Amino acid sequence: MTNLAAVDDPLELIASTFRITRDKMEAIVDGFKSECTAGLRTESAKGLSTMIPSYVTRMPTGEERGTFLSLDLGGSNLRVSAVNLLGHGQVTVSEVKRTITDVERTSTVTHFFDWIAEAVEELIGKHTHRKEPLAMGICWSFPLDQTSIDSGTILRMGKGFTLDGIEGKNLRTLFHEAFNRKKINVVVTAVLNDTVGTLVAHAYSNPGASVGFIYGTGVNAAYPERVSRIRKLGKLTCSESAPDDIMLVNTEIDIFGNESYLPLTRFDRALDELHSQPKFQPYEKMMSGAYLGELVRLIAVELTTEHQYMFCGKVPKQLSKPWIFTTEAASNIERLGDSMALSEFNQWVGCMESESTEEDLRRFVRICALVSSRAAVLAAAAMAAIVEQQDILASSPTETPIIIGITGSTYEKYPAMPERIHQALRDWFGDAVARRIRLDVAKEGSSVGGALIAMLYHNDQRHVDSEDPKSTCFISCLPFSSIKNRLYNLLSWAGSDPQSHATHVATPSSEKSMYL
Repeated sequence: MTNLAAVDDPLELIASTFRITRDKMEAIVDGFKSECTAGLRTESAKGLSTMIPSYVTRMPTGEERGTFLSLDLGGSNLRVSAVNLLGHGQVTVSEVKRTITDVERTSTVTHFFDWIAEAVEELIGKHTHRKEPLAMGICWSFPLDQTSIDSGTILRMGKGFTLDGIEGKNLRTLFHEAFNRKKINVVVTAVLNDTVGTLVAHAYSNPGASVGFIYGTGVNAAYPERVSRIRKLGKLTCSESAPDDIMLVNTEIDIFGNESYLPLTRFDRALDELHSQPKFQPYEKMMSGAYLGELVRLIAVELTTEHQYMFCGKVPKQLSKPWIFTTEAASNIERLGDSMALSEFNQWVGCMESESTEEDLRRFVRICALVSSRAAVLAAAAMAAIVEQQDILASSPTETPIIIGITGSTYEKYPAMPERIHQALRDWFGDAVARRIRLDVAKEGSSVGGALIAMLYHNDQRHVDSEDPKSTCFISCLPFSSIKNRLYNLLSWAGSDPQSHATHVATPSSEKSMYL
């Protein structure tokens, strides 16, 4: 018998549009796999592109030792790290972090890279004393036409950077010129994307990790793909590759998706119209930390203004303007739920005490939950598509774990997000496969991953530490085909507590804010 009250309830009607059925999930997974295939077949990786080759064809075993550098440059911060690989999947990290100001963003190319080199010099003088050159991996969070593991042409900067003449320059050359000017004995041996770094970093402590996933303010994923399928590398490279040759691919899954298979609601479309880049990144706008708060706000405003369903028909101050109600606020409200004091709830939404009720609080928690629950299913759909793209289910023993390393504030800090994602994967794959899936938090991907990739592609196979002649940097990396052959033995402990095998990272930094 139909519940007429539920049918007439405007919140329940909205909730029904946010539910992702099995058919909708299938359309999303199939759509993502189709976009993976299309991206791999695209001849060029220049400009706005998906399925970008990383040129990383090796993975760590977890037994490598030594100190290597990584440099992570984003729109707001520069972080330079010295990563000490201890073996047994363990690391320690020391770092220097600097905020990028408009002075740096609008300076000359020489001044900008000298500024970066000074941070590297500070780190080396502070933590490391070597006569031999230190290998460094560069995590460059800007468009780059990468042509090899350690080299690429800068396409454009964006994010407020106006460094005249930087486009078309070779990134590795710019770093080496700055290091030479400062007399710093560092060599760039790898250029990488942060998602690729996340996967490699997690593989150091978890050999066989098959997906690196970033789920914070934005979303992205990386995974190992057969070289023979990556047309961007050129027909000669593809044709000459062996059947088991594998390369990590940066999917740029944030720009996947279109209206043909994404279940967009009127709230998704309203958010898109408010955005400075409409019709761009529709998938990310449905599920990432940059947008969940705004989706909650849009729903609450409609219920308040059109149905007088909440807040006595008056929109609270923190819901009155686009983008001011944050995902962090939604997260805190959902975390406390009905146990939250009404006075605290009023502070979060900017409501007068006389204009809200306990029922408003319960309804608002429900709005937060339906938005975040859909986000979890959408994240799971991307993970499922990438697992299926690799053909893991058919090609590996049924006991072998499927390890997904995840980093990002939305995954790590939004209440119940890991559990919801795993449940969505269970609903999709069934219990047998779900028991094999391990969702691990992958910490410090850009720092540890950058240093590991620098190590994997460093020409010298042994380093002697000037402070301790007996201390060596021992590299025992393996190609993917060898990792695959050894995977079952390496992961024989998979039935134990996954947390006991997590990467240990000692770092003085901490994430100050959940969401940007």
